Amino acid sequence: MKSEELQVIDLRRSLELVVQAGLRLARSSDLRSLVQAATDAGLELSGAQFGAFFYNVIDANGESYLLYTLSGVDPEKFSKFPMPRNTAVFAPTFEGTGVVRSADITQDPRYGRNSPYFGKPEGHLPVRSYLAVPVKAISGEVLGGLFYGHEKTDVFAAESEDLVEAVATQAAAAIENFRLREELTRKVRDLEKAEQAQNEASKHLAELAAIVESSDDVIISKDLNGIIRSWNQSAANVFGYSPEEIIGKSILLLIPEELHSEEPLIIERIRAGQRIDHYETVRLTKSGERIPVSVTISPVRDKSGAIVGASKILRDVSGRKRVEAALLQAEKIAATGRMAATIAHEVNNPLEAVMNLLYLAQTNLAQANTEDSEAVREYLRAAESEVVRVSHIARQTLGYYRENASAVSTKLTDLVADAVRIYDSKCAAAGISIRSSLRSARTVRIRKGEMMQVISNLVANSIYAMPTGGTLTLAVEDANSPAGPAVALIIEDTGTGIPAKEIPRIFEAFYTTRKTIGTGIGLFIAKQFVEGHGGQIAVATSTDPTSHGTRMTVTLPAEDAVPNHTPATGSALSSTLRSSPITDK
Repeated sequence: MKSEELQVIDLRRSLELVVQAGLRLARSSDLRSLVQAATDAGLELSGAQFGAFFYNVIDANGESYLLYTLSGVDPEKFSKFPMPRNTAVFAPTFEGTGVVRSADITQDPRYGRNSPYFGKPEGHLPVRSYLAVPVKAISGEVLGGLFYGHEKTDVFAAESEDLVEAVATQAAAAIENFRLREELTRKVRDLEKAEQAQNEASKHLAELAAIVESSDDVIISKDLNGIIRSWNQSAANVFGYSPEEIIGKSILLLIPEELHSEEPLIIERIRAGQRIDHYETVRLTKSGERIPVSVTISPVRDKSGAIVGASKILRDVSGRKRVEAALLQAEKIAATGRMAATIAHEVNNPLEAVMNLLYLAQTNLAQANTEDSEAVREYLRAAESEVVRVSHIARQTLGYYRENASAVSTKLTDLVADAVRIYDSKCAAAGISIRSSLRSARTVRIRKGEMMQVISNLVANSIYAMPTGGTLTLAVEDANSPAGPAVALIIEDTGTGIPAKEIPRIFEAFYTTRKTIGTGIGLFIAKQFVEGHGGQIAVATSTDPTSHGTRMTVTLPAEDAVPNHTPATGSALSSTLRSSPITDK
């Protein structure tokens, strides 16, 4: 066969390979397989021993980097070498200025001019014949480069260069098509996402609109000029305006004239981006009715974040106001009842004392003699004192004032002695024995009426705590407090005791452990009176079945200090306190 015929056959074969390469490139579904097909096609057409396609990839962040494919060589042999740089030999390819074809690249004057290798790196592929063709888009952008080599010299002829250039052109077109498909796919995906987001936003807005429309609260919006822009059904129900009547009108239609000055202040705060929470004011209905409302106002912003208006949520609080008024009235009625209970409680003690004293006076009068006459007069004097106290309590309660009598110097022992005399017969009738130990000579400065109420309340409580009898001990002793010398009044009983859970509340007003007759005012008043004199009141109690009772201790500052009196050995009080089972709670 003639050489010309062989050349024609070789050319036809080469053209077929170029067409097949173009078809493979067009059918490639991903960039990696596309560039691999181009690399393989160039290797076959050029007769190279090995080849590579270095190509630019732009990631999602817009950064560009090189990837590569290999043909005719094991990738492991190439993995140890760095990516090619824009050196003198590689520059024409990566810059797209032209094709580089060399019969022996090692003899090229551009070869070996760059550090750190100054030539072929150790272990690199034995490249002598060299062919490098840029892969350029129609726009002129360099997409990458096809590089081929052979260990022999003078392998690549001009026809090889033309064939590889044809492959490079097809590869560039395929890569551009791939990019266009990717861009189109991304845009379609973005459009689908945008459409989905819009659908979801529309659905969300529809849900919000339904919530606003069905809300029991008035929800309206206005612009920064105070013009109403939206109006829900509750607004129509509360104010009487239909949306057609009110939208586009000024918000001042709903505000009483004397409150119009509020609106500029509200708008000013909204412009500043501030929210107004639960502001209570008054608004006007279409019929002119004034209704109390609680208003929450929030800024409304557009897509750019600029404040364009305000949304208002109004709640009609007329019902709450009516309930509050009813509760206030109920509290007034309850307070009246408590005051009545207070009067009954405070008046009851001295009245009982008067009855006891009058009984004693009558009993002694029946056997009257000179000595007994003096006792009768003493009983009547005490009864008169108790009646005066009843009158004082009535004035104090009705006049709503504390005792305004001046404090006087007196001995607690005298007041306690009077109390023993008053309650002696009542205790005897109840099977209660009274022990007294009045051992303090110190004086205190007190309002006698108030302190007598304290003693009477504490004694009455002790008597109530011993329904089957017992022992009531009253003692007055010298004591010391952080402020200095003091006098201690101790009232102790052998009653049932106070449950531990109730002790923290026994001094509260209207709290009582007596389920039927107690008013809960006695200990409250006692504490107020004691503390009003600069003193303190403390309780120690026990409900133990074998040792129970309560001890109340009132400590008052002494007016003058006198030497402490040592209690007599074996005194009733000392023996009682030593044997007392009561422990501080």
